[in-house]
Amino acid sequence: MDYKKFLLTYASISIILLGLIVGINAYIDIYGLFRGAKERKVYINERTSKYLFSFRYIPENFEGFIIGPSLSANLNPEQIKDYKIYNASIMGANITELSYLMNNIMEKGHMKFAIICLDPYLTKDHGKKSANIDPKEYYGALGSTNLIKTYLLYFVRKYNLSPKRYAPNLHNTVGWDNFELETPNINPQKAIDEKVALKNYENTLIDSVAYLELDTALQNLRKHNIKIIGYFSPVPYKLYQLGKTDYQKFENKIMALFHQNDILINLNDEVYKNITDDYKTYIDHGHLSAQGQTFVLQKLGEALQKNIPR
Repeated sequence: MDYKKFLLTYASISIILLGLIVGINAYIDIYGLFRGAKERKVYINERTSKYLFSFRYIPENFEGFIIGPSLSANLNPEQIKDYKIYNASIMGANITELSYLMNNIMEKGHMKFAIICLDPYLTKDHGKKSANIDPKEYYGALGSTNLIKTYLLYFVRKYNLSPKRYAPNLHNTVGWDNFELETPNINPQKAIDEKVALKNYENTLIDSVAYLELDTALQNLRKHNIKIIGYFSPVPYKLYQLGKTDYQKFENKIMALFHQNDILINLNDEVYKNITDDYKTYIDHGHLSAQGQTFVLQKLGEALQKNIPR
């Protein structure tokens, strides 16, 4: 075989193999990008997975979504009956990253409502924290190292091959991130009391760019006639009292972005002291336990029933 024939044969085989790989991945369609999907779950890399779900899976299968950082990521929307809700929250995400998902969901779907977790983490900084949320990831779903890792973790979680490290039910099909399964046991009373003793409460400063990005996100939701339900995630009572002045400054500035027709729920109001002052509401110094999640979901469900009744 001469050199030209070798190159032609090599190129032909490479193109066929590439086409085969792309075709198989498009057929499997683990992110529901190419053929649509009724049920999809995160197996690894929550940022990329939920970003890719925002193209078709979320807008085609749900009427509303929850968005926010880890404080809302472990809310299970299935507890809110009669509504089809996806939890698009992402661990460690800020408003810049979450806006990528929201823009996709708004443009490609017919959402009726959006639930936004208004924790200071959302607006403490701006800009993407990694390359995992990027339009190039769309084509990476046809073949990439991330896709290979996703397939691998799919089998590991599905067949419970490493339950201590990779819990099989970490996520469900509505975006619930049950991250307690993969975190060490933390004593919430100890975690909260230690922070109180050190006078170490959450940084409530608002980044100016992030503030504008949140305002833009809210305006876009209104343009798409999507009902906005914002809520301030419950802070352990002792920590909130420690930084009450700063927390209230944060709340007042965020409240200024909301309009009369928007819904705003402050779960740090004194009326909820019996909940926020209960260590059992939390799994650490702020993230919600199953009891805390039920409380928040109940309040969100009540707001939905009142404003978008069934």
